[in-house]
Amino acid sequence: MSARKALGVLFGAFALLATSCAETGPPEVSIYADGEYTRAAPLKYCDVLISDCDAAADAQARLPIRPGQPVQISVPAEVAESPWLVNVQGVSADGTPQPVRQKFFSPGESYAYTARPSSPGERLLVVEVLQLGGAYAGGADGKPITDSEGNPQLLARGWWSVELSAR
Repeated sequence: MSARKALGVLFGAFALLATSCAETGPPEVSIYADGEYTRAAPLKYCDVLISDCDAAADAQARLPIRPGQPVQISVPAEVAESPWLVNVQGVSADGTPQPVRQKFFSPGESYAYTARPSSPGERLLVVEVLQLGGAYAGGADGKPITDSEGNPQLLARGWWSVELSAR
């Protein structure tokens, strides 16, 4: 093998090693709606105990959508292998805001979700994905705040948002 070829192989191996060891950053969520696709970076992302967070207020993704169209959400393993949930809000055909709908996923239950309008004329306005962390909301007495079934209310460690504009 010539010195030039050996040097090329060495540089190639170094480049591969450098890129495989590089930090990848916080996970992104993939969104597909009405023929359009985007990847959303988190607006806020924290460590699992929610003690160290990074925020990016300009990270909100945007996609155009027509009334009646669903939104497909795909999350990476880093999100899907923890508790996560989706919040969806839309407006009816006459412009009346609809109640926020929420879908919860246990760790490993699903890597994707399709948010569908509740009626043919409804247009979805916003879809949010929240990855839950290992910390919970606490009251003034230091005890966890619980829901109606006695489950502690976990705090979100990651938050992705997609604004869906009228097409």
